[in-house]
Amino acid sequence: MSPTEAAPELLEAFAQQAGSRPTAPVLHRPARRGGHTATTYGELQTQIQLTASALTTAGVIPGTRVVVMVRDGLEFLTDVYALILLGAVPVLIDPGLPHDAVRGCLEEIAPQGFIGQPQAHAARTVLGWARHTATLCLSTASRPWGPWPRLNDLRRAAHDSPKPAPTRVADDALAFIAFTSGSTGHPKGVQYTYRQLGQQAHHMGTAFGIRAGAPVLSAFLPFTLYLPALGAHTVLPVFDPRRPAATDPTPIVEAIHHFQARALFGSPALLHNLARHCAARGLRLDSLLDIATFGAPLTPAVLDLLDHCVPGTCRVRSVYGATECLPASIADRDDLRGACTEPPAPGTPVGVPVPQLTVRIIAPDLPATSLLADAPALEPGTIGEITVSGPHVSRAYFAQPRANAQAKIRAGHQIVHRTGDLGWLDDKGRLFYCGRKAHAVHTTRGTLYTEQIEAPCNSLPGIARTALVGVGRPGQQQAVLCIELERSPNRHHQADLEHRVRRRLQGLPGGELIEHLLIHPRFPVDIRHNAKIERGQLARWAARTVRVPHTARTAATARKDRP
Repeated sequence: MSPTEAAPELLEAFAQQAGSRPTAPVLHRPARRGGHTATTYGELQTQIQLTASALTTAGVIPGTRVVVMVRDGLEFLTDVYALILLGAVPVLIDPGLPHDAVRGCLEEIAPQGFIGQPQAHAARTVLGWARHTATLCLSTASRPWGPWPRLNDLRRAAHDSPKPAPTRVADDALAFIAFTSGSTGHPKGVQYTYRQLGQQAHHMGTAFGIRAGAPVLSAFLPFTLYLPALGAHTVLPVFDPRRPAATDPTPIVEAIHHFQARALFGSPALLHNLARHCAARGLRLDSLLDIATFGAPLTPAVLDLLDHCVPGTCRVRSVYGATECLPASIADRDDLRGACTEPPAPGTPVGVPVPQLTVRIIAPDLPATSLLADAPALEPGTIGEITVSGPHVSRAYFAQPRANAQAKIRAGHQIVHRTGDLGWLDDKGRLFYCGRKAHAVHTTRGTLYTEQIEAPCNSLPGIARTALVGVGRPGQQQAVLCIELERSPNRHHQADLEHRVRRRLQGLPGGELIEHLLIHPRFPVDIRHNAKIERGQLARWAARTVRVPHTARTAATARKDRP
C-alpha cells in the first residue's frame, strides 16, 4: 500500500490487538439481569466483519454517510468500526439534543443511512428526521420491533459471505463526523479524517497511560471508540449517557471493585456523584491509577472528596478540549488545587498543551479572517481567544461554510481552529482558561470573565458552584453572580454566605463590578456532560429576577423563576 492510501490506522491498530490477543476481553457491558456480559477481541473482530458484510449487502459503499444512534456499547463499537472498514462515514449526534436540534443536524448532514435502536427509528419516523435522504434504515433490535429491517438478520445472512478487507483510503479522506453539543449555539458536524482518528487514539493512549489488558471503566462513550485500538479492557457501567449527573454510583463502585479497574473516564458531574457517595460511606477505590474528566474543570469540592476515596498516587486530571480538538491540554489535581489557593491571575489552569499541538492566543475581538498573518499572537499573560492547530485538530465543519469562515484560519497547509474560548499562556507555556467569549460580561466599567470570578468563589464552603452572567446590552450589562448551594439555606446561613462571597469578591480584580448575588436552586446544564452551565437560560432567569429590589433570593423564591 502506498503511504497516502492504506487501511485506516484505527482499524490496523485494532486488528493487531485482535490478532495477538484474540481471547483477551475487549469489553464488559451491563447485562439485562445484572452483572456484565463479556466480549473478546476475537469476537468483536468477527462481529465487525459480519456487520461490514451485512452493510455491503444493504448497499453501503465508500463515502456513504450513516447516522449511528445506539446506546449499547458493543453495538456502537461494532457499527462504527464496520462502517470505517468499508470506507463509509459514521455520523454521531448526541441523543439528548432537543428534537428540533436533531432535525437540524440531520437536514444539514443529509445522511444516506440510519442505524438505530427502535426508539430512535420511531422518533425519526414520527418527527420526519432525514425523511428524504436516509433510504437505508436498519434497526438494532434483538427481536422484531417495528417495520424496519434488522441488522441482526442481515448479519446471519452474511455468515457465509466473504469477509471484506479494509477499504484502502487516503489519510486525509473524510472518516467520521461528530456533532458538537450545541451548548453555545447550533450543533455543528465536526469532520475527522482517517489520519486524525489515528492521532486522537495515539494522544489518548499516551496521555492516560493505557496499557494492553488494563481494565478501564469508561462512562464517556465517544472516548470508548478508541479503547479497542489501544488494547484496553473496557468496562461500561450502568448509566444513562444523557443524564450522567443522575447516575446511581453504586453499580459503578461495584464494577470498579469487581474488575479492579485501573482507570476511570467520565464527566465531572458523574465523578462528583461517585466521590460524594464513596466519601459518605467510607468506600475506597484503591485500584484506580488514573481518573480523567471531560467537559468542564473539576471543582475544589470534587477534589476534596476524591482525597477520601482514591490513593494519593492516583492521577486525577481534567481534560481541556472540544469536539474539534480532544485532548488539547491536561491539568492534574495539583494544578487545579494551586489555582484555588493562590490564583496567579484570572482563569483556571488547564495544563500544558499535548505534544504536537500548538496553542496561540489572539485578540479576543478579532473578526473572521482566513490568514494567520492577520491574527498575530498576543504576549504571554495577555487574555485573548485560544486557538489550536495540530495533526488531530479537525480542519472543517460539514456543510457549514459560514462557521468555517468564522472558526478556521489557514496557516500554509495547516488549519488553525478558533475555539471561542478565552485564556492566556504563561511564560512556561501553561494554558489558563478564562471562559467562553460569548459568556464574558461587558459592563460600563470593564469586562469580566467567568473563570475570573467563579473559580475563587467555588472554593468557599457551602457553595456547590457559581455562574457569572450579564443582564442587559453588552457594554452596559449588570454583572450578576448566581450561586448554587450544597444544601437549602436558612436565613442566617444565607446572610452569612452572602457576606463571605462579598468578602471574597473584594479581593478579586473586577470583584467590585458584581452588582447582584442570586441564589438559584439548581443550575441548568448541558446535555452531554451535565457539567457545563447553560448560561443563556440562567441569564434570562437573572434578568427577570434582578427587577425585584433584593440583591439575593432564597432557593424557594428562585424556584418559581427557574428556566
